[in-house]
Amino acid sequence: MRNNKKYWFLLLGLISLLISSLVACGRPGYITYTNDKAGYSISHPLNWEVEVSEDGTKCLIISPTRRASVMVDVVEGMTAREAAQYWLISLGTAWGEVAKFEDRPMDGFWGWYLSYEYVTNYHETFRGEAYFKQADTHVYKLDTAGDKNGYDSYPFATIISTFKLQ
Repeated sequence: MRNNKKYWFLLLGLISLLISSLVACGRPGYITYTNDKAGYSISHPLNWEVEVSEDGTKCLIISPTRRASVMVDVVEGMTAREAAQYWLISLGTAWGEVAKFEDRPMDGFWGWYLSYEYVTNYHETFRGEAYFKQADTHVYKLDTAGDKNGYDSYPFATIISTFKLQ
């Protein structure tokens, strides 16, 4: 009987440790990626994959199905509005026609916002939203993309809300 109490005590201790480690990440089931060179951090679901460019200016966070992603881009030498216009041009170059729904300034943390849709080469419609933050020397762009029909099921709002400048 005494051994059983010991095992229960150990089991409760392990469970407490697991819970505290998940809470330490800020959100249960999320992990934080930090880019010291570009000066930001962002959290994403544990099962999403992170790919970072060699120079550290691009970070792509991809869902396990590869049908949704969040991309962080860091650019210099332009305003948030200019970065938004360049992003629209880039999307148009990649996908042809882009249906733009919103292209406007924002109050609060983010300085500019875009929402749009485009059709891929496989005739699938993807939805996207891009948020732009003007800092002293950089513009940070967070772009969400996901298949139109499942877009609202992805945790884009949660991921975007975890973005922090250092």
